[in-house]
Amino acid sequence: GEYPSPSRFAESYRTLRTNIHFAFMEEDFSTLLVTSASELEGKTTTVMNLAYIMAQTGKSVLMVDGDLRRPGLSRMLPADSSRGLSGLLSSVLGTEVDSGTLSEIPVTDLFRLLSFQKKSGVLHLQEGEERLDIHFRNGEMADVQWLTRPKDRRLASLLVRNQKLTREQAERALARKRNTGQKLGYVLLNMGLMDEAELSGFITLHIMEGLRMAVHFRSGQFSFKRIPETEWERGGFNPADPEKIYRQVLIGEEELPYIDRCIRESIVKAGAENLYLLPCGALPPQPAELLGSKRMAFLLSHLKRKFDVIIIDSPPVLPASDALNIAPRTDGVLLVVKAGQGNRDMIKKAAEQIQLSRANLIGVVLNQVDVKREGYYKYYYKYRYGYAGGKREKGE
Repeated sequence: GEYPSPSRFAESYRTLRTNIHFAFMEEDFSTLLVTSASELEGKTTTVMNLAYIMAQTGKSVLMVDGDLRRPGLSRMLPADSSRGLSGLLSSVLGTEVDSGTLSEIPVTDLFRLLSFQKKSGVLHLQEGEERLDIHFRNGEMADVQWLTRPKDRRLASLLVRNQKLTREQAERALARKRNTGQKLGYVLLNMGLMDEAELSGFITLHIMEGLRMAVHFRSGQFSFKRIPETEWERGGFNPADPEKIYRQVLIGEEELPYIDRCIRESIVKAGAENLYLLPCGALPPQPAELLGSKRMAFLLSHLKRKFDVIIIDSPPVLPASDALNIAPRTDGVLLVVKAGQGNRDMIKKAAEQIQLSRANLIGVVLNQVDVKREGYYKYYYKYRYGYAGGKREKGE
């Protein structure tokens, strides 16, 4: 692919870059989706040239080929060695985690992968003498059991030590736990020995302690045993919220070495300083579902921490819903219209669909204007929907 040279053509993209900044005014933006109403409007060329101009300012810019039907960026900038966007979403975030070593797929990566795959079952972790079972239900953490927890730090001992139970009550509750196979917390509530609010605090601390132990495992083994919904254990009610506890303990500081490495390996340099490309990868059977998935939302938020600007090339709006699935997760959308061929009704319909998807349509780019006939390039910009007059004209 060729990037714009110092010319009126390059100047027009610098004007576009400036207008995009004006459209956001004081707000920060990092993700931009570029689409069109129909095919062959020049959106891929717009992505490449705009990305190049933005990279010239010293910002790190990532182009994402989000057109998983007829990829243009990946054709112009071939990267055969990359697994691409579709490979990250389907293969990497769909990595099977039946068994393996924690040095290859660390604990935090395992939690994320099980979440994306909505798995139900028990993740068994072992490092040296320490063993833990983490229970998942539809990808959400349901319980944490530190199997080798010292006896004096177990829940019954903790409650006796804090004078919430007598030793006799604790022994009765433990006996019922052994007989029924139910969790101690469920037994204590069922026997009326503790109320839910009080018990919740102790179980929360218990889970937090187990989670901290788990995420500090750096080696050892893991295995995952699936449990069908129909066999989910009786007395599975948990007065604490393990998923919420995990978010409080880790999200924000969460490191994902395995996923991060796979993403890094999939991104290629795009022929100019500060400019990178995530190609489309193999074409998937259901691109709209893939682009609208929780996995795609995660990938975008992860990439935003790595790059200053992300520009996504997507399929046209009217033939497919792909662009509308990604658009609400970006900071703004640009609609590219080829001069001389735009059907006004089609353009209006495309703009309406973008707005209905709750995305932020920041402007329309008029592409491939005949410079000799017009005398200059025009960029029509609509700054927000309520802007007075609705349209601004920018010349060079």
